Amino acid sequence: MKLKYICINLIVLVSLLSLGKAAFANTSESLTPVSVQINWHHQFQFAGFYAAIAKGYYQDAGLDVTIKSWQPGINIREEVVSGRATFGTSYSSVVADFIKGHPIKAVMTSFQYSPMVLLSQEPITELSQLSGKNVSHYNNLQILALLNRAEPEVEEPTQTYPPTGNLDDFILGRVNLYGAYETNEPFQLNELGERYYLVKPGDFGINSAEDLVIVSQEFATESPDIVDQFRQATIAGWQYAVTHQAEIVDYILANYPVIKSRQALLFEARATTKYVRTGEIPIGSLDPARLMATAAESRDVGLITAKELQRFNPEDLIASRPDANALTQAEKLYLIQNPIIKIGNDINWAPFEFVDEHGEFKGIVADYFKLFEQRLGVTFQPVVDTKWSNVVSMMQSRELDMLTAVTPTPERKAYLNFTTSYLSFPMVLVGNQSTLFINDYSELTGKRVAVVRDYWSHEYLRNNHPEVELVLVDDVTEGLKAVINGQALVYSGNLAVINYTQQNLGITGLQVVGQSNQRFELAVAVHKDNPLLLSIMQKTLNNLTPEEKGQIYTNWISLEMLTRLDRRQIFYITLIVSALLFLMLVWVLIYRFQKKRLQKYIYQVNDLSYASAIDPKTYKILWVSKRYRELTGYSEKELKRISCTDAANPENMPKDTQSILTQVISGISWTGEVEGKTKHGFVYWVELTLSPQKSMFGDIHQILVTRVNITDKKRIEELSIKDELTKLHNRRYLTQIFPAEIRRIQRKNNHVALALFDLDHFKLINDNYGHEFGDDILRRIAGLATEYFNRGDDFLFRLGGEEFLIITNDTTLENFEAHLQDFCAGLFALKIENQGTEHGFLTLSIGAGVWPAAEVSNFTDVYAPLDKALYQAKHQGRNQVVMVKHD
Repeated sequence: MKLKYICINLIVLVSLLSLGKAAFANTSESLTPVSVQINWHHQFQFAGFYAAIAKGYYQDAGLDVTIKSWQPGINIREEVVSGRATFGTSYSSVVADFIKGHPIKAVMTSFQYSPMVLLSQEPITELSQLSGKNVSHYNNLQILALLNRAEPEVEEPTQTYPPTGNLDDFILGRVNLYGAYETNEPFQLNELGERYYLVKPGDFGINSAEDLVIVSQEFATESPDIVDQFRQATIAGWQYAVTHQAEIVDYILANYPVIKSRQALLFEARATTKYVRTGEIPIGSLDPARLMATAAESRDVGLITAKELQRFNPEDLIASRPDANALTQAEKLYLIQNPIIKIGNDINWAPFEFVDEHGEFKGIVADYFKLFEQRLGVTFQPVVDTKWSNVVSMMQSRELDMLTAVTPTPERKAYLNFTTSYLSFPMVLVGNQSTLFINDYSELTGKRVAVVRDYWSHEYLRNNHPEVELVLVDDVTEGLKAVINGQALVYSGNLAVINYTQQNLGITGLQVVGQSNQRFELAVAVHKDNPLLLSIMQKTLNNLTPEEKGQIYTNWISLEMLTRLDRRQIFYITLIVSALLFLMLVWVLIYRFQKKRLQKYIYQVNDLSYASAIDPKTYKILWVSKRYRELTGYSEKELKRISCTDAANPENMPKDTQSILTQVISGISWTGEVEGKTKHGFVYWVELTLSPQKSMFGDIHQILVTRVNITDKKRIEELSIKDELTKLHNRRYLTQIFPAEIRRIQRKNNHVALALFDLDHFKLINDNYGHEFGDDILRRIAGLATEYFNRGDDFLFRLGGEEFLIITNDTTLENFEAHLQDFCAGLFALKIENQGTEHGFLTLSIGAGVWPAAEVSNFTDVYAPLDKALYQAKHQGRNQVVMVKHD
């Protein structure tokens, strides 16, 4: 008996184990396997991948990710292109590989700028100090670019030695400069108590991204969803890793073969954070401007040619996100299962849709649906012999799948969903020649108004103007004839349809006598219980190009027709002209007056890129293009409420703005670069052209403003001269502007004043509070210095690390010293805690001096005495100013 129970239990246990194994297998099979080839030993450099695995982000994205260990000699690009690895982490030189034609795409970047540095036995502040030095490095782009920039400034060329990977080469002095990651080797040197200095390429204007995650072009094309899911999960991993450093360090140690200690990994984690998360730049983002700067550096070091750089479009390198308008598998299956889709259309509503004498579906809407058929591979079956009121009934009874072009109304929204509007025209009133102009529909109280039964105009008047007596007709022609025969005072309908019907049927004696503020916003309508079809139609509409829509529009409605109709309206409203010549003259004058209304139609056809028009008297914006609205983030109404100068960035407006506007008003165009701010505060740059527009009488009636977006160009310029962290000028910019600034001061016969300052015991800030806190402090110091030195000819530079330089003029030795003492006191007053120092708070030391500008020819003339004075300030107890004494 017992044996029987034992057997039964064993069978149950085996079954459960089998089920568990099958369940596990099914779970694994549901995940897509991908791999990542890293480009160095396992360490915190790749924490985003480890964290995404540890926290299940990849699994949530449907991915089973394997991280492949690095081996010497591995070519990351070839591993990815060959398919041996799905993704790979590569150095920034991979940008040159792409330009050379290798089939790769960039998915994201782990580091916004490179942690690659040179270790030096002595401080390097000028590129000329690299003269005759021997250098060991791995041919990283940043180091190559730095050495390339040094070539014109060194007396003796640098000598490059292949790296051995042995840090003793640097410690024992076998090489003067040693290529390293700031996140790695400095910890080892600190542990050994070795002195070293860092030479950072970023301090000399070299700011390329690093650790670009790449994928093969083939995989990116075939599996864009997987690439995007991997990107998002990895970014989430980095977001977790930088805020949970110790946890991820312990995970790396427990799961991967690591050759570093826990303390070394924690040091790396603190140092890595500032490279991964930089200011307001989103983690992982690929900046086209930075990619272009990286390409420029590749050209400078000879990796690519100038022609190859000219052809390079950084957007081509970036793996595109999945198209939001691409059909899903479910939507594709719906089309396969429904090859014929029944549509409800109007058979007599030209030029939008009608059925001709041959029984063919024609018109603007019909042309749209022909494009839809080409895109979707289905047949749309229209109704050809049923009036509109019956079509509406057929839709309600589900005999039809969709309505082709209808305006959303409360009644229709009860059972239909709508795409966005794809055609828009005003609703107008048409009367005979004796009918006076009707300013408002309230004037039609008790009057007879003809409308087509079940048209939107019918529903609108029925619901909003019940005091109007409606005359219901079956089509537009019947409605116009009702006005001619006196059955109705006016007909209410679509402007374009009325005009088309009049011209094609030769109906005369009618005129536009009023216009509603309501418009026919025509959309595709689908039953509420068919969301798939609605989504398909919306995506198909979204994918139509402006050229395709413009061609359909011009096939059926010309701008001439609209303006001619407006001319006739004006002619009858004014009742003052009868001769054709005088009519043309009045039309031109009134057209200018009416242009505000007509622009809604005109610019629908010809929407100028980033364009606007402004009033030359008030400088108010009269009209804006769609693209300019998208650029600024403002709506048209918001832009019209502000002046043209309000839309620019007031901090960088041209100083001679008034003279520029005076020039344009005099009839002379102006072109220049202007900085703007979007509604949400983001900065952009445009090349602006102001063109005066003259009327037929020669006066300037408006100014046309066109723009070319040069934001990427300006960002590349800024990357090369601005310090990434503090946004102060960098050492490269100092080298560029110093001679010109000295000559300017010499022409004014002034003295030049310089101050070199350094934060005291700043290393303790990083050690005690972390590098991220240290970075925040550096930004605060930069902001404080900007407050104290904010004149137009004051310059502030971050030379590297915690060392800064101030250049000013037109001051005396005494005044400069007093102002610097105030600056020191201002920092101390912030009470930034710095434990273990003599003051208990962060302080700074300053070496400064004032020289006659005529005695200064280059920066090296003043740097040595400034550095000596700074050293003296530190030696004397810090938190003080030491002025250079002149003989």
